[in-house]
Amino acid sequence: MEHNEAAQDVPAGFTADEYARIVEAARLVGKDPHAFMRDAALEATEDPFLKALKHAGDTVARLTSTFGTAEVGTPAADTARWPDAAPMSSRDLEHGRAA
Repeated sequence: MEHNEAAQDVPAGFTADEYARIVEAARLVGKDPHAFMRDAALEATEDPFLKALKHAGDTVARLTSTFGTAEVGTPAADTARWPDAAPMSSRDLEHGRAA
């Protein structure tokens, strides 16, 4: 009977299984499921990784517009003109220092 009551009160955006996991986790720490979700959401807003993700969408949009207006037809072989940053001699190859 208790399982049916919990299934009826599933918040929007959650499946019954997902909400059952939240209810179980809340029970384990001695909190109401809604308070548990609220506290988790508040903690997430302070997470630096999530803050960075929030701004990532804006950054991608800006870069997309920037690269979308770049000149087309620039040869990709331009990078071949740069010298090797760590050239190896035949002695390096003989002594097994090649990567």
